[in-house]
Amino acid sequence: MRRPLVAAVTAVALVPIWTPAASAEGGFRLPQRFFIAHRASGSFLAPENTAAAFESGIHDPDADLLEFDVQVLKDGVGGVWHDLSVDRITPSHGRVDARTSKQFKKLRIDAHTWFGGTARDTHPLFLDEVLAKYAKRKQLLAHPKDSRAARLVIKHVVARHLTGHVQMQTNTLSDAVAARRAGMTAQFLIGTEREAISPRTVRRAGIQRVSINSQLPDSLIAKYVREGLIVACFNVESQTRRDDLYRLGVRGIDTDDPVYLHGTRYRRSTDPFTTGTYAPGHMGQTQTAAAMTQYQRGRFTAPNWWTIPYGRADLYTRQGWAYLGRSYTLRATVRFDRLSSRRADAAAVHFAAPTDDPFTAHTRGYDLVLRQDGHLDLYKDHRLLTTVRTPPITRSATAASLTITVAPWTVTVQRAGTRGATISDTSYRGHYLYLGRINRPGHDGPQLSFRDIAVE
Repeated sequence: MRRPLVAAVTAVALVPIWTPAASAEGGFRLPQRFFIAHRASGSFLAPENTAAAFESGIHDPDADLLEFDVQVLKDGVGGVWHDLSVDRITPSHGRVDARTSKQFKKLRIDAHTWFGGTARDTHPLFLDEVLAKYAKRKQLLAHPKDSRAARLVIKHVVARHLTGHVQMQTNTLSDAVAARRAGMTAQFLIGTEREAISPRTVRRAGIQRVSINSQLPDSLIAKYVREGLIVACFNVESQTRRDDLYRLGVRGIDTDDPVYLHGTRYRRSTDPFTTGTYAPGHMGQTQTAAAMTQYQRGRFTAPNWWTIPYGRADLYTRQGWAYLGRSYTLRATVRFDRLSSRRADAAAVHFAAPTDDPFTAHTRGYDLVLRQDGHLDLYKDHRLLTTVRTPPITRSATAASLTITVAPWTVTVQRAGTRGATISDTSYRGHYLYLGRINRPGHDGPQLSFRDIAVE
């Protein structure tokens, strides 16, 4: 939620957006605004809770805390695992806590199947392994999934004299208090409104930090800020929501992509698809680590294509590695690998979006739509502005080159080899780009591949 990516992230110039002021809480020194890498690096950047994810998070200058999940196995050993079952990220089935440590270690995390790209299959980690290998290399945030796991985390952290290196978050206040009394920094986790106990109760229990579901009402989040608590929010996957939370006084951002959420430190002007790795900001519509697979945000196909598989999802994937200014020329090549039965189904480029939330029917901006019947349509806020007739797409593997030119007062669109169209419109000059597919709800849409995306 992810190292070829180490090279990808560290190869670019790092330009801070702000200079954070350090402050101390419970032995930890964190920036005034800090970032928590979800499931070790951010689950959009490396397969979750794996050794590759921890190495990625350690080398990421934007990740201040590496969060990881802990469950107790059948023989009492701590396993680093998120789900109650092993079904989602392995070929095996059943509850994780029904396995002994030996059986747990033999599990194959088939990352290449569900994460895609260059991700390699691997095996899960034990709590002891994580503490021994990573705790003194970067600050860790353990997330035990129940009270038994919380007691195990506290026991092992204290025994290894790592209370200054590992903190704990939990949605059980008594477990947070137990961690604090053991000398650990504790963070109280609030996932639902039902779990939202009084901010004053949290503070009186000696807990200074809370982490709140970012989808909960702003008014609720603000109550914890006003109480003087240090507030983080999870899972924050868009810069738009990040900025909303900062305005409320939230300090911490728990995210599956700390590189992208930090700001503009990572940008590309041409597509990174040749690397076969998911670049920062490359997120699908279902922006949760649990739902993330290569089919949620496309998959890489040889030689240099990024592909939306044939299927029913009306899928738009944000290309956060790109940044659109006020004036630019955007070029893209799209190939119709497999046609659908409906001639109105289409490839689409959504551009100049003013926000970077998950794409929905209400997302503002422009859509350039190339339909299988050949119509090249330009929409604003999903209302048709202009259409150009171009040759229909009648055969699989047909490729088309598209050009979008955005000036301060006009937008021009064209398919190579055909006439274009220019409209006068100044509504949107946002920074965000999405690539996607349009198909009739409940029906399979075409398989599309994109490459040679360039912002000039």
